[in-house]
Amino acid sequence: MSEVLNRVEKIGIVPVVKITEIEDALPMAQALYNGGIDCMEITFRSEFAFPGIEIIAKELPDMLIGAGTVSSVSQAETAIKAGAQFIVTPGFNHDVVKWCVENDVLVLPGISTASELETAISYGLTNVKFFPAESSGGAKKIKDLSAPYADITFMPTGGINAKNMHDYLALPCINAIGGSFMLPADAIAAKDWDTVERLSREAVDALLSYELIHIGFNNNTSEEAKENAEVLCNLFGFKYYGKPKSHFAGRGFEFLNSVGRGEHGHFGIYTPSPERALYQLEKKGIHVVEDTITRNKKTNKINFAYLDKEIAGFAIHLINPDVKM
Repeated sequence: MSEVLNRVEKIGIVPVVKITEIEDALPMAQALYNGGIDCMEITFRSEFAFPGIEIIAKELPDMLIGAGTVSSVSQAETAIKAGAQFIVTPGFNHDVVKWCVENDVLVLPGISTASELETAISYGLTNVKFFPAESSGGAKKIKDLSAPYADITFMPTGGINAKNMHDYLALPCINAIGGSFMLPADAIAAKDWDTVERLSREAVDALLSYELIHIGFNNNTSEEAKENAEVLCNLFGFKYYGKPKSHFAGRGFEFLNSVGRGEHGHFGIYTPSPERALYQLEKKGIHVVEDTITRNKKTNKINFAYLDKEIAGFAIHLINPDVKM
């Protein structure tokens, strides 16, 4: 996987942007960035695409910029020279794809059929844009389309919003989703960048969907842990679960057989994508404890990982909801 594509996947959301006034380019990008989305696809649907890419690439170098609605090689060349790092096309454009492949530029060509996907594969591509997503059959269509092509990943765009994004992101073949739902037309017209920042932050929150799943408490022995779990179960009618390393009272309270991480114990936080969560947390100075990472043997995705942060004597670990506790 290319470095650019790897970053797109970690960000998870690619705002699709049409710049209608050049003075909007930088504050719009800054609002997205401040809201936690450091990637954007600037479409060649206005005359300000090229200067907009150039300004943002210069003034906000940490923003990952893609050029969208690219329909010619000259547009692709112009976009890359201006500072774009990847190219997105609405349909399968042979000339643009050929140029990108020959020049080692990440390209995500638009496809919606198996024949178009086969064409992408013939160029050596393993990543495509699925467009227009909702009107072409949505997540179900991608699931069906991807079945014979295990090595292909998709970036669906078109009709995606905060409510349906997880229909797509739940599929293992999705590397990111594209959309403009954090860029409402009325906010752009009013130059209301605070709203764009807020909606961007809400989109990231929806993407990560954090949930406290349990609180773990350190104990000195297995007997002590079991006794404590049983007390809670007897008091409140929770179901008891015995595990090799701990004892649960319901699913919300874990009593460890020994003293683990954290002075008192830990908080277990669910998120659909620990990788994306770690990407966002690293921006806040929080890092993963590498030797605590466990991965899914089939997908190599992170199942479980501790952070290097404690709160009130409690360590914090992330866990994928697919992991059965």
